[in-house]
Amino acid sequence: MIHVTFQTRTVAAAEKLAAHLMEKHLLLFPTMDTDHEELLWAGGKLTRTSQLLLQGMTKALLYRELEREAMSLLGHDLVRMHAVPVTNMDPEAQRQLLEQTAKV
Repeated sequence: MIHVTFQTRTVAAAEKLAAHLMEKHLLLFPTMDTDHEELLWAGGKLTRTSQLLLQGMTKALLYRELEREAMSLLGHDLVRMHAVPVTNMDPEAQRQLLEQTAKV
């Protein structure tokens, strides 16, 4: 199991991606952080860029499919994405994740 983070440029892009991935049973337990800024060092000073974080959980073997879907759907609005392994989770969430995500 993995915890996936998608960085997008707009709320609309994050919501569009969440709905798409959930419809395809690729993402569970989504959350969205709308108060996220990325720092960029350019020209000798820091600048801030407003971005959004869409996060959720899925099976590790579905990562490449999520990546393809996100890039295809959002294009330039997808800033980056990454995933970290989930080593433990409560039994009910684990059951839901195994039963309600796409089969691999």
